[in-house]
Amino acid sequence: MKRTLPLLVMAIFSLSLIQAQGIRTPRAVNPLAHIEHMDQMANDALPLCVKPFNASVSAKSVSEDAIGETRYDLQTNSTSMNRAWLFPDGTIGAVWTQGLIDGSFSDRGTGYNYFDGSSWGPFPTTRVESVRTGWPTYAPYGANGEIIGCHDFASTGGVVISKRTTKGSGAWTQSLLQGPAGHPDLAWPRLTTSGSDHSVIQVLGITKSTANGGTPYQGLEGALLYSRSTDGGQTWNPQNAILPGMSSAEYKGIPADAYAWAVPKGDTLAFVVGDNWIDAFLMKSTDGGTTWTKTLIFEHPYPLFDEATMLVLDTPYVCDGSMAVALDPAGNAHVAFGLMRVLNDDLTDGNTSYFPFTDGIAYWKEGDGVFPTLNIDTLYDNGDLVAWMQDINQNDTIDYLGGMESIGTYYSSLNSMPSLSIDEENNVMLVWSGLTEGKDNGVQMFRHIWARSKFHWMPDWSDFHHLTSSIIHNFDECTYPILSGSSNNYWHLIYQADEEPGLHIQGDEDAPTDNTITYMKVSKQGVGIAEIPPLAEVSAVYPNPATDMARVDLQLLRPAMLSCSLMNLAGQTLRSCAPQMLGSGNQAVIVGLEGLAPGAYLLNLNDGQHSVTRKLLVR
Repeated sequence: MKRTLPLLVMAIFSLSLIQAQGIRTPRAVNPLAHIEHMDQMANDALPLCVKPFNASVSAKSVSEDAIGETRYDLQTNSTSMNRAWLFPDGTIGAVWTQGLIDGSFSDRGTGYNYFDGSSWGPFPTTRVESVRTGWPTYAPYGANGEIIGCHDFASTGGVVISKRTTKGSGAWTQSLLQGPAGHPDLAWPRLTTSGSDHSVIQVLGITKSTANGGTPYQGLEGALLYSRSTDGGQTWNPQNAILPGMSSAEYKGIPADAYAWAVPKGDTLAFVVGDNWIDAFLMKSTDGGTTWTKTLIFEHPYPLFDEATMLVLDTPYVCDGSMAVALDPAGNAHVAFGLMRVLNDDLTDGNTSYFPFTDGIAYWKEGDGVFPTLNIDTLYDNGDLVAWMQDINQNDTIDYLGGMESIGTYYSSLNSMPSLSIDEENNVMLVWSGLTEGKDNGVQMFRHIWARSKFHWMPDWSDFHHLTSSIIHNFDECTYPILSGSSNNYWHLIYQADEEPGLHIQGDEDAPTDNTITYMKVSKQGVGIAEIPPLAEVSAVYPNPATDMARVDLQLLRPAMLSCSLMNLAGQTLRSCAPQMLGSGNQAVIVGLEGLAPGAYLLNLNDGQHSVTRKLLVR
């Protein structure tokens, strides 16, 4: 038996320590293959530290609807994908991997439901596609349509693309994008659309590795390939391209699902890549996908890692493979990803090991530079750690039921599966699935859906919000939250819930159960983004567009110490005024615009507790 190691969970600052038995579990080196349940080996005592907690969220701020069911419960191997979209008219489309026939899940494919502005449709009973598929991604298409891309599991395989010109109704047309010659089975795809009318189709997919019945492509055991179509998928240019910085010179291969698109902003495209044994990095294009730039987020300490030749005994912190990315109004990328620690102490067993009690989600934005380390203490000290397990009962300890057997196996951090959305005022919403103290079935602990938001004018994140704190979720495992990339007065997301922690398909390999796909909308004001402060009625900016000056009228309901600032869309303050005490009644804020370049700006008024922002155009 391999020797045991201490299992480190997040230690940011010490309020208390508890002792618990931990487990490290071998994980297959090639994550493209299904990971079988391995023998578990005990670890030494587990140190744990707790942090301050505040998880208030009004029940009125959250509403939910069940929109589908599936007994096939593996929604992704690593990163979340774009699977929900709020359209400008208030309608919503949502997709998920659906399989209702136990065993081989011969009916597996895309489950789809549509909100017509007043209600969701009935639960779907059949897949969208004519063939067995999985891992769908969803996006708007054209002026009023929708599009889905997923993996065709036929012998030749490829990316099945289903689209229609009218969302919510009509027949789907189906086409197939295959990989390069000799490697037709383009797998685990990600699809999004770009351009002013969402008519340019952007696709990522990987070739199958040797472990999955394929062969290396251009030296890569899993080559991540990029394709683009401007004519609805009839032709592709480029097609199946390996982008700069993603060749065999940099990586042995890219794992399944270890990549995710941001919602494009005009011609600005971005996706992230990251997993246990490769770098975490951003790929970005500002010309619609013609040229690309690679930016390292975290450089793996063991480049070109090879399990059979490289001992790794220092258990480095790495990305756990769950990543999310969003572009802000200025086109800058924001990235969130789960943390993990890894080990390779045996060159003969074909496996590496991971540490399942590792905790934490890191946050990075374009311009921050490369993380020198993913050590959680360093991330926390630098303000780059945004999520960790919460001490809900406030007893200064995290209360576990036991060791590894008390948590479901997802091969990820205790807080992981992040999803990001950024609205047009540069407010950020982060949701994730996290192991939750006090929520358990007596044998295993449940994961629930959590959130934090970030004001564009404030340097700090909001409190932690426990979105599934309702009593109806006391015995639910809530996983795979996915935010719509668009929003209105609400953030919109879907997630999967069932009564059994862990998965049927891999890891725990529990008996199949009914998993509910749930839609949730969350009031922006309810999670910390207030549009209009209760102390005042605030007018629109006028004139708008403006040239040399602009004005906002407000009626203060009580005296207030008011400050104002003018910012660009990236949230950078360009001009500000010192706080001034104003009496109740009618007041005005006048802003001089001399020297400002034409464009869009944000005017923010703040009394220290409440804030309101208005958009201003300068010409």
